[in-house]
Amino acid sequence: MSAETTTRAGTYADRTGGAPTPGAADGHAGARGPGGQIPGPSIGPLTLRNPFILAPMAGVTDLPYRRLCWEAGAGGAVSEMASAAALAHRGRQTLAMLATDRDVERPFWVQLFGKDPASLAAAARTAVLEAGADVVDLNCACPARKVVSSGHGGALLKDPDLCCRLVEAMAGAADVPVTVKLRPGFRAEDGPTVLDLGPRLEAAGAGALILHGRYVSERFGGRADWSLVERLARAVKIPVVGSGDIQDARTAVFLLKKHNLAGVMLGRATRGRPWLFRECLGELEGLPVPPPGWEERRDAALRHARLIERQTGPKACYRLRSILMWYTRGLPGAARLRAGICREESVDRQLEMFAEAVDEALARGADPDPGAEAGEDPAPGGFPGADGDFFPD
Repeated sequence: MSAETTTRAGTYADRTGGAPTPGAADGHAGARGPGGQIPGPSIGPLTLRNPFILAPMAGVTDLPYRRLCWEAGAGGAVSEMASAAALAHRGRQTLAMLATDRDVERPFWVQLFGKDPASLAAAARTAVLEAGADVVDLNCACPARKVVSSGHGGALLKDPDLCCRLVEAMAGAADVPVTVKLRPGFRAEDGPTVLDLGPRLEAAGAGALILHGRYVSERFGGRADWSLVERLARAVKIPVVGSGDIQDARTAVFLLKKHNLAGVMLGRATRGRPWLFRECLGELEGLPVPPPGWEERRDAALRHARLIERQTGPKACYRLRSILMWYTRGLPGAARLRAGICREESVDRQLEMFAEAVDEALARGADPDPGAEAGEDPAPGGFPGADGDFFPD
């Protein structure tokens, strides 16, 4: 695969006269580009356009939402995690889940979960040859009980030798970079086993590591330990991306610089806030971007909904019962609106209700409540959890 730098028109840097900065040779944030900008990580032959990456989230990071985040300035975006077993057998539904748009997504970054080297090798090959993946990620981080109990996701950290065999199999089967999503270890009492595992994964063929700073047993409790992310970055030569507890642009840039990382991954905080990537770019460049008003929020929600409808048809109304909830944070009368949207089985009517509520807020001169931006998902039966991992319904 030839080296390429991913670029898209309409980013914050484009609008302010900037340009994508070539990645540093070591892929870490300490190497600055022209004007003091921090480039995105270099993963194999690819260089991301900036260090702010959309995390993989089940039920969230489908093509419609990845598209919105790319357009808002994301440096990269990872798909929902796909079953290696299903993809190895070219499962129709799994391949459909990995739909992409090459005019928007470069690189196309696919996450897989599995525990069998042969299955993951076949899945990685299929992801590249049939889905068009430019990067393939192995999930060794998911703490969801139904995933861990089957020996997948975070459970793999109990067997470091297996983790290395899986990465070696994937790297040998697919002519694209392989990344690994990790946690510090399975249990806090065992200590950060990832510090020993990281160099072994690098030797096995990993092109970058992504570390969420909570142990698997902690699931989403407590706080992410970013000092462990920094220690991992010092232990390997490949890029390390940090994840966990990022709720706003200021925090994203602070953690990126403080821990000298190649990038940071944003997850739950982006739901209903694709513009968070634009805000991160502004914060990085010292040119803070004002938060969007209700008009932009309305337009983003309506476009997101129509993209989902285009992909899934009339059944989109059921997904919108969760998706539209994200965009109601801080909206006057949101509780009543949410209840109404969840009763509707017409996409058109759901969007009419949402637009009417925004128009009413504008007429009253109500400004979006910034304090509601990063709140818990208000959707009944939504996606609990913390950024960058599996979100069960």
